[in-house]
Amino acid sequence: MDIISGLLLLLSACLASCRNVLTKGFSSFTFKRREFFGIQATIFGVGSLALLAVNLFNFKGLSLFTVLVALAYGVLLVCAQWCYTIALSKGKTGICATIYSFGFLIPTLSGAIFWEEKITFLGFLGILMAIPVLVISGIKKKSNGEASTSNSYFFPLIIALICSGGLGVVQKIQQGSEFVGQTSSFILVAFIFCFICSLLFFLFLKKGSIQIQRKNLISCSAIGVFFATCNLLNTYLAGKLNSSVFFPAINIGSILFSTVLGFIVYKEKPTKKDLIVLLLSITSIILVNF
Repeated sequence: MDIISGLLLLLSACLASCRNVLTKGFSSFTFKRREFFGIQATIFGVGSLALLAVNLFNFKGLSLFTVLVALAYGVLLVCAQWCYTIALSKGKTGICATIYSFGFLIPTLSGAIFWEEKITFLGFLGILMAIPVLVISGIKKKSNGEASTSNSYFFPLIIALICSGGLGVVQKIQQGSEFVGQTSSFILVAFIFCFICSLLFFLFLKKGSIQIQRKNLISCSAIGVFFATCNLLNTYLAGKLNSSVFFPAINIGSILFSTVLGFIVYKEKPTKKDLIVLLLSITSIILVNF
């Protein structure tokens, strides 16, 4: 891996972690009210503007294939973003980032099924390790000490995980096509689609009790730029680097940075269960890509 790719990986992981921390600040907005989608529309709108600026200097056409693949990417992206926002509003930043990172297992398995990519014995072991991680993450203790399955943040997080995995598959398809040079246009079309979807929900849903403040819009703008940049960098790096390098580096980096920032900003002290989840997750990620 050359130094430029290494720096881009580090930048992507840092931006993803900052996005996680800022997104958690929207915990007061209810999913069923227009303000939630106003936040999302602002994120995707600002992200679209950032991507448009990139396209002004790097536009290489827009084929029908790119548009169709971008729309599929957009559907997955908007679902992942909405559900991940819900999960972050209720769960710890580091744990949410950890579970969300397991989305990479989907493109890994699809690569073995559709692109004849080999998975080693250690890789299968790493995939199996993901199962106890997900089970442990979905368990919380009741006040009487008994265990019960928590769905307050876990279920939307699983949906976000699945959609995130789908994004990896679509990225792989786009990067393996003859239109690989249209990456920036591909991400731009997807973001515009997400912006329109979020805007429609914002326009037609009822108002909530908490209104969007100026500080929320500032956070949204930062998230939009970070999110757009991460999608662009990750799509580029997915086609540039070997999966055994890219996926562990980006996921482990995002997990660690998110955990540290969650502790600094929100004072989220990891419990023993959290540390077990983090350790098993990092081990799993390394094994899958060994």
